[in-house]
Amino acid sequence: MTMYTPKPFMMDDKKEQFDLIKMNSFAILFSQEENGPMATHLPFYLEERSGQADVLLGHFGKQNPHWQHLNNEEVLVVFNGPHAYISPTWYKDEKSVPTWNYTAVHVYGKVRLIEDKNELVDLLKKSIEFNEAQFDAPWQADFDEKFINGLMNGIVGIEIAIQKIEGKKKLNQNHSTQKQQKAIKGLRNSQQYDAGKIADLMEANIKEIEDRQKHLK
Repeated sequence: MTMYTPKPFMMDDKKEQFDLIKMNSFAILFSQEENGPMATHLPFYLEERSGQADVLLGHFGKQNPHWQHLNNEEVLVVFNGPHAYISPTWYKDEKSVPTWNYTAVHVYGKVRLIEDKNELVDLLKKSIEFNEAQFDAPWQADFDEKFINGLMNGIVGIEIAIQKIEGKKKLNQNHSTQKQQKAIKGLRNSQQYDAGKIADLMEANIKEIEDRQKHLK
């Protein structure tokens, strides 16, 4: 398994890959079942572990049958970053065609079902704290015995040991800076949901390349 990524669009910096995961932590887990491919949308918590494989932590609703055959199986988890349509009209160039700019990370790894109560509670605490950190008054879960038993009856925790990770950022890097700037201007005037975020990423990428070239001189 691999993601098609032309060289100009490669995102191979680990920090950049992990930043995308943390900022877009709601992903799609894919697996191959006997009856065909299966997918579930899930939130994940990325845990970086020194000296061993980094992991993704998450949980299924117990009524979702997808988890039942995943223990020790390899899966693909896809994290989608911002994306936006790029109109050829923005370039004012007859030779241009429509395209789509986007960022994404694919994570490949092996699943371990979490059946220990304490480990599951730890997983949930980490996930809640990560997601609540953005708020001024974070929600605090009361993990008393009744609450924990209810959770154990309703969810199944998973840990995915990361074996391979691939990143892609398609941000018009294969075009001239002038053409990229025209696309950025078009995005700034677009009503698309992620247009502004893609424009920000394109500007940051242009600056990164320019700074790198300055250091080489």
